[in-house]
Parts: sequence; C-alpha cells; structure tokens
Amino acid sequence: MANSTLKDEHSVRSTNPQYLVEKIIRTRIYESKYWKEECFGLMAELVVDKAMELTNASY
Repeated sequence: MANSTLKDEHSVRSTNPQYLVEKIIRTRIYESKYWKEECFGLMAELVVDKAMELTNASY
C-alpha cells in the first residue's frame, strides 16, 4: 500500500499513527483528488503545513 507509515515512525499509544483515523475516513482521504495531487508522499510535517494553508485560506 502506498499510504503506509514509515517503519521507524514513532507509535502513538502503541498504535500506528494512521490508524488513529477511522478506516472509512482514511480511505476517503486517500481516494480524494486533493490528496493524490497535493499530499501524496509528503512527510507528516509537510502535511501539517498543507493543513495550515487550508485553514488560513478559509478565513
């Protein structure tokens, strides 16, 4: 699967970080056009930066 967590990534409460989001929502995010064009392959820090851009753009 292309949307997998890095092997050396820290776990959160002994859980893979991507599993903190419900599967149906995770799947919808991974299938969205925005994710495929703008976010695919980004590290966590850069995804957070993208989220901030969206938050700032909505004001």
